[in-house]
Amino acid sequence: MSLSSKHTKEMMDGRGGLMIGPNRYMLIRPDALMGLFARLDPGDRLLALEAFSASVSEHGGKSAASYAGVGRSEAKRLMSAITAIAPQLGWGKWTLDLKPVVLDLSVKNSPFVEGFGPSEHPVCAPICGMLAAISEQIFGASVLVTESQCASVFKKDRKPAKVCNFSAILNMNVKNN
Repeated sequence: MSLSSKHTKEMMDGRGGLMIGPNRYMLIRPDALMGLFARLDPGDRLLALEAFSASVSEHGGKSAASYAGVGRSEAKRLMSAITAIAPQLGWGKWTLDLKPVVLDLSVKNSPFVEGFGPSEHPVCAPICGMLAAISEQIFGASVLVTESQCASVFKKDRKPAKVCNFSAILNMNVKNN
């Protein structure tokens, strides 16, 4: 295997780091990452996934802030940057839909689903965290994020969904500091 593409070489910092703008990233197999969660007891797994979501919201928010400014006036630019970079980072193909108080997201080919496999509960916590960061940057206020459909969770007909669906709903009662 070789990561010899010109684009990848341009992202390498010469010290073993993979940089996109000012932010460092790393490559890891989805099954290696999600295997950590699969090995936990169900209760601990849900807590760990929540912590993962919160961490991605905090740190992914720093990346999102480097792509565009804050507020609805910057929403189109931010959403365009996010939908372009998500597949480049291996996070699947993202489609965002902004409404007055909701930001909906559909993800095809989630690496978290592929890495975890079939599950009784949604496993795309990092995507929830990133959606929270993006939404809070657009709305300027706290949001509640849910994953309403996860391709890891089999439906009653035992067929997996083809996409994961998420919604970030503006929390009208809480303002960010």
